[in-house]
Amino acid sequence: MDAVGTLSRLTRIEIHKFWRKSTALVVLAFMFVGPILGEAVLAGFSIRDATFPQITQFMFSSDMLMMIALMTVVISVMALGNDYELGTVSVILSRGVERYQFIFSKIIATVCAALTNGFVFMIAAFASTFVVHITYSDVPFIEAAGGDIVWRLLGATGVIGLVNFVLSGVVMLALVLGRSSWVGMLAGLGYFFGDFIVGGLGSGSVLGVNDAYRHTVVYHAISINEQFFPSDPSVSLPRAWIEDGFATPLSAVLVLFLYGLALAAISVLLFRRQDLTTKT
Repeated sequence: MDAVGTLSRLTRIEIHKFWRKSTALVVLAFMFVGPILGEAVLAGFSIRDATFPQITQFMFSSDMLMMIALMTVVISVMALGNDYELGTVSVILSRGVERYQFIFSKIIATVCAALTNGFVFMIAAFASTFVVHITYSDVPFIEAAGGDIVWRLLGATGVIGLVNFVLSGVVMLALVLGRSSWVGMLAGLGYFFGDFIVGGLGSGSVLGVNDAYRHTVVYHAISINEQFFPSDPSVSLPRAWIEDGFATPLSAVLVLFLYGLALAAISVLLFRRQDLTTKT
């Protein structure tokens, strides 16, 4: 019970550190204002495209959800990843904190931040579209948006959290190996764009791995999206592999969760073997 309490306390501290960053608050504000401004601009050009169900192509697009996750990870590195540079990692561990608690508190705080950003984005997008729809459309709202719209909004937010969990694992592993927040940030960005390129191009083989795109985060994220809120093929980026089918939603969720868990576990194992008295 003490271990759970310590992890909970550390996580609260990390969450507080995250939201103390002005950049984090700016991004949160953007998550709220951005969809509203986007809806207003779109309505100015085409009212039809600004109402349900057309607007769901934008709200639930996989590239949008994953960019929210990436932005949160980048801010998280800025807010939570400089313990090596400041020398605070040794101080924290000297107070009886276990190394796995140190790692997981940062990952959990980052995922919570991503879920918050995703939730705010979805609420702002939904509310602004709702106002436009009931103002300009004669189609009943539930008929146009679908009775399951709330579950779809929550599902899209969940996808953001899962993608962020994997990216957070990548960043923490790089932080442990490189002992630098910049290494962690570059690793997170590199992994994200590499994964997106492999998945988006539908690469048949990478480094001897056949159907490499089926092992990417983007493939599993889009598999979830396309099952619950299919998008217009003309606006969905990774389309080269569509004819081969998607992963089932359950398997996609499990794979993303296991990816993140495996990366976090490796980070902890390497961190436990790391001598913090030496300099890199």
